[in-house]
Amino acid sequence: MGSLYNSFLIIHSWNRWLILLSGIALVVFLIYSLSNNQNFNKSMKSLALTFLGSLHIQLLIGLILYVFLSPFTQAAFNDFGNAMKNSGLRFWAVEHFMINIVGIALAHTGYVLSKRKLNDKAKQKTLLIWTSIALLIIVLAIPMGIYGAERPWFRF
Repeated sequence: MGSLYNSFLIIHSWNRWLILLSGIALVVFLIYSLSNNQNFNKSMKSLALTFLGSLHIQLLIGLILYVFLSPFTQAAFNDFGNAMKNSGLRFWAVEHFMINIVGIALAHTGYVLSKRKLNDKAKQKTLLIWTSIALLIIVLAIPMGIYGAERPWFRF
């Protein structure tokens, strides 16, 4: 199970870069297009769908890691009371999972709400606001030492 865990962890780690790059690119592109009065176009939609698709892949891989493969969550599930006292285990058992679920839900909600808007400017503003908030929340949940858990930036 160790090699399966490592394989999923590597995919999960590298996919975060796709999420970050596509999310940042989408925000920058939306700001640029709003400031230059450009219409909502296929490029924006493709970038938004890349961001959402990579989030959904991340969620699926993360759930597999969380429920079946991660030794951290398995240790937390074995003694949840003690896990809540340990900042590292608590991060993996609760914080990382829940913060990212909220971020993914916000990104998805923003995309759905933007599709319902009738004019291009309203679509872009809605998508910009919701994507920016979702991206900020997701960045906070990346294990880079903020919550007491740190992981390598690039896994091989």
